[in-house]
Amino acid sequence: MKLLSPRAFLHRFVTAFIIAAVVMSVGIAGAYSEAAKKISSISKVEIDPSVLKSGGNVLLVGSDSRAFVNSAAAASHFGSAQELAGQRSDTIMVAHIDDKTGTALLVSFPRDLWVSIPGMGSAKINAAFNAGPQRLIETIESDFDVPISHYLQVDFEGFRNMVNALGTIPIYFPAPARDTKSGLAISTAGCQNLTGDQALAFVRSRYYESFVDGQWHSDPTSDLGRIQRQQYFLRTLAQQTLHAAANRPWKASALFDSILKNVQRDPQFGLSSLRALAYAFHRPGGVETQTLPVNRQFEQGQDALVLDDAKAAPLLARLRGIGNPSSTKPVVAVDPATIHVVVQNGSGRSGLGARAHDALGGLGFAVVGAATNADRSDYAVTEVRYASGAEDKANFLLSELGGAGKVVKLNGKAPSGADIVLVLGTDYNGLTRSSATAPASGSSATGSNTTGSGSASGSSATSATSLPAEGC
Repeated sequence: MKLLSPRAFLHRFVTAFIIAAVVMSVGIAGAYSEAAKKISSISKVEIDPSVLKSGGNVLLVGSDSRAFVNSAAAASHFGSAQELAGQRSDTIMVAHIDDKTGTALLVSFPRDLWVSIPGMGSAKINAAFNAGPQRLIETIESDFDVPISHYLQVDFEGFRNMVNALGTIPIYFPAPARDTKSGLAISTAGCQNLTGDQALAFVRSRYYESFVDGQWHSDPTSDLGRIQRQQYFLRTLAQQTLHAAANRPWKASALFDSILKNVQRDPQFGLSSLRALAYAFHRPGGVETQTLPVNRQFEQGQDALVLDDAKAAPLLARLRGIGNPSSTKPVVAVDPATIHVVVQNGSGRSGLGARAHDALGGLGFAVVGAATNADRSDYAVTEVRYASGAEDKANFLLSELGGAGKVVKLNGKAPSGADIVLVLGTDYNGLTRSSATAPASGSSATGSNTTGSGSASGSSATSATSLPAEGC
């Protein structure tokens, strides 16, 4: 029984790679020639440069190649390179970098998206990648009229090498844990320093069990728990990476070297391209994450996803550099603890206000009072209403809403003790970031990326909700 690679993990690994790029930029700042030399050493993919267009879009691909599997034990958990030959694109994302603001819009393209592939006909978009990176670029440009400027690809081995370059990563386990399919085997509760192999088994665990009250219990939160463990691990990885760069600057260069062997780029991708990505991902509120709106549909006997043209139109326009509302003004970093926000539910969805209230609190926002109902329940667009002098706070909060909402100046005074009123509309699908205390917020194929933690029910088994924000 082989464990299939989770797409959500590779999505987060691409983010972790960008974090590493930030560290590299900090660690060897000023040594431009050395940094440029490192980037030039990255393996190139065969792409005709003529297919690369201006526009500031970087195609990021996470590959599930098993080329790193070099032992029977690893093959039993991940599948061998012979059994799973070649590679598949488990994550396809386009990052649109706004030169004026230094921010990024990161849009995921579901790999089961039904498209017209040049020279091949209609198929799932993953088939375009199987035909080569150039075919994938051509497909995105021809099907969606989205220009691709650069291409960057990473795989599992790069993740493992990142961890090993740091040494180990401290991860807290509320109880002994195991996953016989991924190879996870933790015999003692508490803080454990995971090696690269152990870390890979941890983040890829889909059948996580905890030993509680003398028995093994499956994680009752299922995939939500897995996502939370991945997010917890990557927050810790980022913390450890930045700590290493600050205290041992030479680690930054070594860390980047460790993953270069498992990264591929287009022939024109250079240091300036990487630094633009790195700075966008590094700054608070710098990255907005979205998923193309799609609907499930059977095509040629295949269970596929088809684009929701009406809902996708504004998002695709932003990837083309048209009408991006966030590009008019950069987001100023604000301490969430200074943002006093009242939550009102105007979406008509029962319980949404309470979930948003708890999620914001989990991210450190000063949430005032309990969530209440808004003056009506048919708000289509979420409103971040701000009192005089609190516009920067409103824009920062808006950057956490996963692409939903708009900023509106309050008419009259703000509620007592608050400077922001968050009125939830039907476009709200959760926060861009998650926290260890945020409630579950489901993610569907038809909306933007959402994150949140599940809650255990009917079992004494521990779950991801008992994890710290990062580290031990």
